[in-house]
Amino acid sequence: MLRVVFVVLAIMFSTCQAVAHTSSGECDIQCLRLAYAKPTDQWLAPTIDDGVAWAELAPIGTPPMPTPLSELGKRLFFETALSSDGQIACITCHDPHHAFADPRPVSLGVYDRQGTRNSQSLTHLGLDSPQHAFFWDGRAKTLHEQVLMPLTDPNEMDITLDSVPNRLANAGYLPHFRTVFGRQMTAIDINQVAHALTAYLHTLTPTPTRFDEFLKGDITALSDAELLGLHLFRTKGRCMNCHFGQAMSDGDFHNLNQTLAGRTRQDFGKYEITGDPADFGKFKTPSLRNLSTSKPWFHHGLFTNLRGVVAIYNTGMDIPPTSTAPPIAHADHLDPLIKPLGLTADEMDALTAFLLTL
Repeated sequence: MLRVVFVVLAIMFSTCQAVAHTSSGECDIQCLRLAYAKPTDQWLAPTIDDGVAWAELAPIGTPPMPTPLSELGKRLFFETALSSDGQIACITCHDPHHAFADPRPVSLGVYDRQGTRNSQSLTHLGLDSPQHAFFWDGRAKTLHEQVLMPLTDPNEMDITLDSVPNRLANAGYLPHFRTVFGRQMTAIDINQVAHALTAYLHTLTPTPTRFDEFLKGDITALSDAELLGLHLFRTKGRCMNCHFGQAMSDGDFHNLNQTLAGRTRQDFGKYEITGDPADFGKFKTPSLRNLSTSKPWFHHGLFTNLRGVVAIYNTGMDIPPTSTAPPIAHADHLDPLIKPLGLTADEMDALTAFLLTL
């Protein structure tokens, strides 16, 4: 009798392996539950294009332990003395209650000066994830570079790096720096500031969710719709070409036809930094972790409806430039990984439901 059960289970799993795109039928869900009850290295293979160096999805682990250096960095992250009006700190645009992102479409800096982009979530920086460069446009090659740039941006904190040591000394920071860097130091160094901020950012990890419990083996942690959404995320939705690993991001840059070319807020992304036409419209892939609390989405911060975001991916990001857009915008720059998906309404609902578990 036991042998018959094993044979039946083997046939069911073989059938599941053959399912390319599943509907929401009860039998299909049973098959998916059987398939995804196995360890992640035995899950159904995702749809991955040639040349994509992907990694399997993985649960959020224990956050890195704080150190004296990272604790100093945390104080600096909350410090408004590092802005010209004394009102803005890193936390102003990277709110812990919003996955260290900004719930406003674009961030506001000193004297309510408006930026041009939405502030990305920072919670993935403590994870084992690829980081090819930083900011939406990749203008910082290292995190050490990145943490200092907002200080001098006129629309963000609007100070000079030369002024930082005195600002922090006047705010009473010298004893804290001496505790970390040595009692013999007589002045704060800007590189010490960068090291401390970087150390703090490396302690940030997303808040674990039900999906993490699922990844750890709790097959009941996802509903039927969410489980179907996971399968679609891995297969018909083609999402794992760019969103994989623990952080669910490749850390790379892609053109998704989101330049708004010819419109009020046109933004050409990495091209504005490199001048290379191959970089036109490319923006960094954000982490999908905790995305329900990090909205709005995309560099322009114009999307707040996740089902709508899934819908535009379903069309293959078919968003032509306006007639007034510059000539370069009329060339086909869409990333080859982006294709029409052919998802049904029910499948888009399921994929949306899964994304909300992240």
